[in-house]
Amino acid sequence: MSIYGSVLHSGKTTWSKPVLLSQDPSRSEQNPLLFVTADHRIHLIHTAQESRSPHDTSWQREGSTFSKQWTATLRHQSTKSWRHRWSAATDLIATPAFCRHPPIASADGSWLLPIYRSLEEGGAFGHDHSFVLPLDATVTAAGALVGVPDSIGRVHGSIVRSADGLRLLQFFRSRLADCVYRSIGSLDGRHWTPPEPTVLPNNNSSIHALRLTSGMLAIVFNRFSAEIDGKPAWGQAIWPRTRWPLTMAISDDDGASWPWARDIDAGLGFCGEANWHLNGQLAYPSIVEGPPGTLHLAYSWGNQAAIRYVCLVLQDITG
Repeated sequence: MSIYGSVLHSGKTTWSKPVLLSQDPSRSEQNPLLFVTADHRIHLIHTAQESRSPHDTSWQREGSTFSKQWTATLRHQSTKSWRHRWSAATDLIATPAFCRHPPIASADGSWLLPIYRSLEEGGAFGHDHSFVLPLDATVTAAGALVGVPDSIGRVHGSIVRSADGLRLLQFFRSRLADCVYRSIGSLDGRHWTPPEPTVLPNNNSSIHALRLTSGMLAIVFNRFSAEIDGKPAWGQAIWPRTRWPLTMAISDDDGASWPWARDIDAGLGFCGEANWHLNGQLAYPSIVEGPPGTLHLAYSWGNQAAIRYVCLVLQDITG
């Protein structure tokens, strides 16, 4: 895999021709994060992991997985505008790590990037666990990684500020496919509580949280969880593969409760076990707010056949 980029210029109705952005054809490059710093420079962070030949079956004999996520490095590159050349990609940190969500900006211009270790142990990435990487204003690693305590199996951290602006909240995908988890952090990102379950289901697929200008909190997720007999130990991973429906929920108390929810996309509507696989997966949602209350949502659609875009307003969810 490689990472490509395209631009929709103001006033235009079609996207520009995609151009290759990532720079290492020897590795599988994925999970791109685009964001802009105060100097208007565009930054890209992504993972770059060792690739495996489709003909390599050694992983089956070794009790591993085909994907080699545990070999991934975090790469960073930037440009002063989309039309200019990108800087050479460099490793953010020296040790393997994975990313999913863009960093959150601090008042002093620094950044906090949620990341996680993707480990081969445990099979199917059950031992993955989360950290926060401090970055300075130039998007250079600034200080030691901050571990999220008791975060084995809680990954893809999505960080938002609390409603009062005095602390941070981080929401996680669960490798046990049970529910979305929440951790509370200090404003500098140096301290986090152990993640606790929320009322929202999770299917071991990614989520994205966003603080709205109204003060409410939005989250996009798959409204599905696995039916599990007993409570599996953390370190295992459960993959129901059901990544529908795609739902947006709204909270007015920092995620302690979610009184409003609406299914944005239910897939193709097939039901019954024999037809289950026909729905196609709706996954890896990302949400941003435009004018206050206007929500822009993008996600992979139909088993990654396309990227679907939806624009709605807050009242579409809350009524």
